[in-house]
Amino acid sequence: MQSENKENTMANKSWTLTTEEDPDDPESLLLTFPPDLLESAGWKAGDTLDWKDNGDGSWSLTKKE
Repeated sequence: MQSENKENTMANKSWTLTTEEDPDDPESLLLTFPPDLLESAGWKAGDTLDWKDNGDGSWSLTKKE
């Protein structure tokens, strides 16, 4: 029941994130997740995420089980 509520909460929210240049490697980009996104998604450092191209310039991320 609790995970169902979490999914509903996530379905109603979206975030726009900006990439930043990695100061250690100018060829790489970093993506920083805000704390409210991590909390809503139930994600933490070390989690593996699946990236899905939505085909409209946006991406969907889900935690890989």
